[in-house]
Amino acid sequence: MTYILALNAFILLAIMLILWRVSVTIRDVSFIDAFWPFGMVILAWTSWLQLGAPQQPHALAVLALTTIWGLRLAIHLYTRWRAHGVDPRYTKILGHVMEKKWWSFSTAALVQVWLMQAVLLFIVCMPAQLGAFSDAPAMGVVGWLGVVIALTGIAFETVGDAQLKAFRNDPASKCKVLDTGLWRYTRH
Repeated sequence: MTYILALNAFILLAIMLILWRVSVTIRDVSFIDAFWPFGMVILAWTSWLQLGAPQQPHALAVLALTTIWGLRLAIHLYTRWRAHGVDPRYTKILGHVMEKKWWSFSTAALVQVWLMQAVLLFIVCMPAQLGAFSDAPAMGVVGWLGVVIALTGIAFETVGDAQLKAFRNDPASKCKVLDTGLWRYTRH
C-alpha cells in the first residue's frame, strides 16, 4: 500500500509541476480549480490500476463514483474558467504573497497554489485512493444506500450548476444573487 501511495504522490507532483509551468506561461493559476476534481479521478484510477483492477463491488463503486463526480465537476469548472478567465481571488492571493515576500509570480504560483494544492489534494483524496483496497465480496444495504446518496448528490450538483449558468446568462439577473432552485442548496 505504501508503494502505491508513494507512486500516486509522485504522479500527482509531476502533473502539478507541468500545470505550474503552464500557469506561469499564461500567468493564470485559476484552472487549478478544474484540475482538483480531475486529480481525484487520476489518483483513484492509479490506485485501482496498480492493484490489478480489482473487481470487488466496494472498489468499483468508489472508482465509479469518484470518476463520475470528478469528471462532471472538472468539465464544469474548466468550461467556466475558459468562459470567464482569471479568477480575481487568485490574483489577489498571489499579489499579496508577491508583495509581502518579494516573490516572483512563478515562485508564488508554485508554493502558494500548486504545491500546497498537491498536498491537500493527496490528503483529501485518500478515501478514493484507499477505496480500491476493499476485499469485501459484496456490498450490503449501507453500501448501496451510499451509492444512491452519492448519485443523488451528483444529480443535485449538476442541476444546480445548470440553474446558475442559466441565471447568469439571463440579462435580467445582472447584479443579483441566485438563491432559488437546487443552486440554493448546492452552492456551498
